[in-house]
Amino acid sequence: MLQLTKNIETDSITFPTNPLISVIITNYNYGHFLAQAIESVLHQTYRNFELIVVDDGSTDDSFEVIKNYEESLIAIYQKNAGQGAAFNSGIAKAKGDIICFLDADDYFRKDKLEKVVIAFQKHPEWVQISHSWISVNQDNQVIGRGGKTLNKGNVQNLLLKKGRYAMGITSALAYRRAVLQQVLPVSTKLFQVEGKTFTESADTYLTTTIPFYGKVGCIKEPLMFYRMHGKNVRAHCDQISYLIREHENMAAFINEAANQVGLNKSFKVEKDVDYRSLKAIEQNGVPLTEILNIIRLSLLESIAIKRSLKDATERLLRRSICATFPAQGKIILRLGLRGYLRFKLSQNKR
Repeated sequence: MLQLTKNIETDSITFPTNPLISVIITNYNYGHFLAQAIESVLHQTYRNFELIVVDDGSTDDSFEVIKNYEESLIAIYQKNAGQGAAFNSGIAKAKGDIICFLDADDYFRKDKLEKVVIAFQKHPEWVQISHSWISVNQDNQVIGRGGKTLNKGNVQNLLLKKGRYAMGITSALAYRRAVLQQVLPVSTKLFQVEGKTFTESADTYLTTTIPFYGKVGCIKEPLMFYRMHGKNVRAHCDQISYLIREHENMAAFINEAANQVGLNKSFKVEKDVDYRSLKAIEQNGVPLTEILNIIRLSLLESIAIKRSLKDATERLLRRSICATFPAQGKIILRLGLRGYLRFKLSQNKR
């Protein structure tokens, strides 16, 4: 591996013109999609990469799929332990200056790695890159586009005041390995909700901690394809207790990271407008003053993050309905706002 160098004056990290990229695919029982994910990496226009596939205890045909590509990748097989453990195993094996993640049911555009390298070279101050994506169904048919609003620069204040910023999903994230090592290991903590055991979200851990070690960047091009299908469409979306706990975990990640870098600031989860709308559902309704507060906080958040009018409106409607009509809010969380509107229209036609 070529050695990274740190520029003391600009507090930025640069690397050679042809840096090694480690692509880490994490897989659990997505054998029927896995080959396409692997192929999308192997056919990249940028050629200086290594591919690491971490199989997290799959029980389907994933082993056979990985075996077919054994000469083109590094395979890691482990007992099922969750996304965080899979990330840690892949990162420990990685030798690249840049690390990209790819979920096994998604796939890259052929020039993704090339675009990521160019962006990191052009912006040595960026420690994380997000990019847009195209949503497809299980048959690769395009059904939408995501990541139209993405923040760049110093987002620490957004995290400490709003609890979020606009970033990419797992397969749309890339990191400088030297900075990623600052927050390792990725959280693998377990928590119980309604008798079920879950692991803390690994991608949320990274996107909320890494920004405390440098500026984040973005590429507003759809460089990967996010597959929406039966197993991943809004998983756990209507398990309100689970969602509330996820937001509490996110607040804890933010505060731990701020403390680690010596910031005398913290984020209170009550400032998280999604958390408040979820609590409204849990309480089966809240007073009018709280509904108005949720509306106000949603508008202020969208202004701070600079969301598009469309995105801001959709979030405002979703949160308002969750707060005002809790039973309908659960349907929205399960179907999404557009799906909910289609559902209501179909009911009215009967």
